[in-house]
Amino acid sequence: MIRIGFTGGMHPALDAVLPAGRTPDFDRIEFFGGYFGCIELETTAHVIPRREHVARWGAALAERPRTRLLLRLPSTLLDRGRAEEQRIADTATFIEALTPLLKRERFGAVVATLPSDSYLFGPAEVRSLSLLGRALSPAPLVLEARHRSWYETAALDAIRGAGWSLGHLEGDERWDAPPRDHAATGSIGMLRLVHPGPAPPALIGQVARRARALESRFDVLYVVTDCSAAVLPNVAAALEIKYVLNGEQPVPAWPEVCSAAPHLNPLCVLPESDG
Repeated sequence: MIRIGFTGGMHPALDAVLPAGRTPDFDRIEFFGGYFGCIELETTAHVIPRREHVARWGAALAERPRTRLLLRLPSTLLDRGRAEEQRIADTATFIEALTPLLKRERFGAVVATLPSDSYLFGPAEVRSLSLLGRALSPAPLVLEARHRSWYETAALDAIRGAGWSLGHLEGDERWDAPPRDHAATGSIGMLRLVHPGPAPPALIGQVARRARALESRFDVLYVVTDCSAAVLPNVAAALEIKYVLNGEQPVPAWPEVCSAAPHLNPLCVLPESDG
């Protein structure tokens, strides 16, 4: 099963493409859940969320059975520059905040992104991931690593043993980028489009083909677009990938996003006007 979505679901930049006539009780997670198979909240990478906020996020998807919520792991939990007791305390706080989601089927995974230059494969790093994996259980766990050292056989075995599923990247054009493919380390798959800026059609097609090739390896494959801090390119790319995987048949969208990204108009079908 493939679930397509984008990162940045809570970003203020998305206010410009939300429905113009929304009411005060409008919930953006519930809204996006009607169009995407997953929503990644990147805000949790910077601030440990409060339990009541997490509970509200989970409740917002109560009527969206096809959508899953992905939460970024707070970066402080992997920051070895901080004292271990501080990291342990932050981990406990994060686990407590997650409690309302852990038993909900709408919860997709916790996604940890390793620092690209300072977090290389080694015994100390594996120990940190193992401790985190045990502490966060039973939350599904996805690991993203930008350094090639994590893709060697020994590292893949260690990741598997620590309870993490190592994700795949698409669009990383660095000379030392990780390999495009690697063995699965768990039942959850993630394919992240990391292209800087709006994704060209050729790259959209490439992501869609790769998603189909990876799908059979996992119980679920999350395809997450992460193209720009402006967020709109993330939303547009997710709709474009949905269109390709839908057999190039139009996919549901809403007027404001098509107005902001006119190239989506031929790819999307809009709700009928009440008038």
